[in-house]
Amino acid sequence: MASIVDVARLAGVSPATASRVLSGSTHAVSQVTRSRVEAAAAELDFVPNALARGLLKSRAPIVGVIVHDITDPYFSEIVRGIEDEAEASGYLVITSSSDRIPAREESYVRLLRGMRATAVLFAGSGIRNAEFEERIGRHLVAMERYGAAVVHLSPSARGPALVGVDNVAAMAEVVRALVALGHRRIGYVGGPEWLYVAADRERGYRSALAEAGIGIDPGLVVTASFDQDGGADGAERLLRADPRLTAIACANDLQALGALDRFAQLGVSVPDDVSVTGFDDIPGASRTSPSLSTVHLPLRELGRSGFLQAEKILAGRRPHRRLLAHEIVLRRSTSKPRRAARVAVDVPAALVAS
Repeated sequence: MASIVDVARLAGVSPATASRVLSGSTHAVSQVTRSRVEAAAAELDFVPNALARGLLKSRAPIVGVIVHDITDPYFSEIVRGIEDEAEASGYLVITSSSDRIPAREESYVRLLRGMRATAVLFAGSGIRNAEFEERIGRHLVAMERYGAAVVHLSPSARGPALVGVDNVAAMAEVVRALVALGHRRIGYVGGPEWLYVAADRERGYRSALAEAGIGIDPGLVVTASFDQDGGADGAERLLRADPRLTAIACANDLQALGALDRFAQLGVSVPDDVSVTGFDDIPGASRTSPSLSTVHLPLRELGRSGFLQAEKILAGRRPHRRLLAHEIVLRRSTSKPRRAARVAVDVPAALVAS
C-alpha cells in the first residue's frame, strides 16, 4: 500500500508538503503543487491514515455506539439513524453490544477512550448501579476533557436523555387506551428493575391506573427480561396469577411478541380472551398475527438526532434536550373486553397446574 513518502516522491515534493495537501491543512500551498500531489495520490490509490490524523488532532474520526443488544430491532433501527448522519460527516461508527453487563459496557467505553473516539452515544438505558456509574463516569469525564462528545438517548444516572422520548407519558397513554376500551384488570410485564427505562415505563403504567381510579394489584405486575422469552414467561405468570385479567401491557415489543406466541401455544385468544400491547413499534410489529398494538417511537430519527446533538457539542454549541413525539397505535391485538360477562377467562390446564 502506498505511503505518504511514495506520494511525495511521485509528485516531486517533500513528504511534509504532501501531508499538508492531503490532510486538509490550511498551510499555504500553491495550486499547481496541490494539483500534483492530488494527482499522485489518485494514481497510487493512496488512503490517508485517518486514525493517525485524528490522533494528531486529539480525536480519532470514530463514533462509538453502545447498545444492549444489536440483534434487538429497537437498537438496530437507532444505529441505522446514527450511521446515516455519521457517514455523511466522515465518521466511522463502531457499535458494541453490552448485553446489559456493566463490566462489558465499561470495557467498551475504556477502549473508545483509548482510541480517542470523537463521540460516544449510549442507545440503551442506563444501568442502576452506583459503583458502575462512578467507574464509567470517570472514563466519560476524561473523554469530555479531550474534546469528545457524550450523548445519552435513554435515561441514565447522568441525567435525562439528551435526545429521547417520554417513557412515563407514553406508557401511561397506552394504558389509558386500554382503560378507554373498558379494561379494568390490566396486567403489566415490566423490564429488568435495574434499568432506568424499565422504571420509567412501570411508573407510567402505575400512574395511568391511579388516574383511572383502578387499584394497583401487586400480583398483576411482573418483571422479566426485555426479550421474547421474558415476555412469554411474564404473560403466562400473569394469567396464572389472575385468569380474570383482560389485558396485558408489555414494556417493549419483544416481550409483547413473546406473549402472543405463548398465548397461541396455550390456546388463549388475542384479543378475544386477552388484549396485548407493546412499546417501541419495531419493524414487523404491524405484521404479527394479530398485528400488535403499541407505542410508536421514531427510532431512526432518535439515532439521527443523537448524532446531530454530538456534532453540536463538538462545535462548541450548547445542546438542548429534545423530546421526540410518540404515538399510540392500536391494531388487532387489542379490543374491548369481549367476555366481560364471564367471571373469568377459561385458562388452559397448563396455566393452572401447580
